Amino acid sequence: MRVALAAIIVAAVAAPLAACEREAATMPDKPVETPKRKPGLWVQTTHIEAMGDLPPISLCIDEASDAKMAWWGQQGVRGACLKNDVAKNDDGSWSFESVCQTEGNIRTTSRGTASGDFNSAYAVDVQTTTEGAPIPDLNRTQNVTMGFEWQGECPVDMKPGDMRLPDGSVVNYVDRVGG
Repeated sequence: MRVALAAIIVAAVAAPLAACEREAATMPDKPVETPKRKPGLWVQTTHIEAMGDLPPISLCIDEASDAKMAWWGQQGVRGACLKNDVAKNDDGSWSFESVCQTEGNIRTTSRGTASGDFNSAYAVDVQTTTEGAPIPDLNRTQNVTMGFEWQGECPVDMKPGDMRLPDGSVVNYVDRVGG
């Protein structure tokens, strides 16, 4: 149950952020060229305040799948974002802020930073406030820290867009969401 609830929380964090990266590049007042991750196998670790560390997730990407998946979290369901601000900071890190409303009127406000080289490792710290979720425990403010480390080439049993979950199952998020 703890892992299932954690997976829902990670999806709640990642889904609006994924939609926001797609829309950030089309913001009319200041287009932003966000970093590209090195193709290959990335391992994601996640720490959720009040829940602790989650089991790691592996993600295989190439240039095409990386363009369809947000670098600051795994790809989630598409959402409509009312606000999408992404900016590169003077120190090379990235700041982002979004307000997104997904199907079912779940509203998520996220503010955070990302830092690293996106070739070997990067980290994302985000504070997310969720309102209107059907599971009452999800309606709160959460601090989430995600770390991503490049591991090398993708294994032969994974294709770009594949995510290996903690139970060993593999899901292709690009195929699933029609990226």
